[in-house]
Amino acid sequence: MPQLPISDLNDPRLFPYRDLTQRNLIRQSGLFIAEGEKVVARLIASDFPVHSLVAVPEFADRYAAKLPAETPIYVVSPEFLQEVAGFQFHRGVLACGRRRPWPSLVELVGNEPRQTWVVCPNVQDPTNLGAILRSCRGFGVSGVILGNESADPFSRRVLRVSMGAVFQLPIIETHHLAEPLRELQTELGFELVATVLDAAAEPLTNFVRASRTALFFGSEGHGLGENWINACPRKVTLPMSGGCDSLNVAVAAGVFLYHFCRVS
Repeated sequence: MPQLPISDLNDPRLFPYRDLTQRNLIRQSGLFIAEGEKVVARLIASDFPVHSLVAVPEFADRYAAKLPAETPIYVVSPEFLQEVAGFQFHRGVLACGRRRPWPSLVELVGNEPRQTWVVCPNVQDPTNLGAILRSCRGFGVSGVILGNESADPFSRRVLRVSMGAVFQLPIIETHHLAEPLRELQTELGFELVATVLDAAAEPLTNFVRASRTALFFGSEGHGLGENWINACPRKVTLPMSGGCDSLNVAVAAGVFLYHFCRVS
């Protein structure tokens, strides 16, 4: 594939990579940015098309044989790469990928009898969502459903924190969350489980899961809304001690997912 030197900051081919701390490529652009060697490598190994790379010479040579012949690699100096990105960038490579539609929920669920899906109606912080997605990938979650108030799973920060878990984890984004939940429960045989701060809920250590389970995580500040709690026949909680009322949602998700995917 072509390796093309660039030294003009205003070159239009660099537009997706410009001033990354000031903006994110929006969903409507159809593009996203992967940052750093490991995340870029996972993008290239995935089914997501790669639009282009911007890399210092070392990384340009390293990825030249791993990309389709038509994918351009823009070769720049380390100093110029920092100017393009808009911050002190030492990771040597950025990639621009293309978003693609996921199959339907029914197709993604398939026939596997034991599955764990995660539902996040409104996890808005990209760092928290990225950490949750990384735990989902690490513990073998089958897929994730995100409400329209959640962070963009393909934002640069989510991709970085999740270490590219998005590329290997089925994700459904929806403006009408009630529809896939109805599908999960009535057509696909999932039990819906809300994670809550409630002493009356089942403690995690005693919880025995159904074979097909969808686990809900709420927002950082307010937890799950009452409408989502009421939609779940079962509630589970992490008992706290020492006057602590709760854990960060990403930390709590890791604890819950270990139990649901590996223990119970």
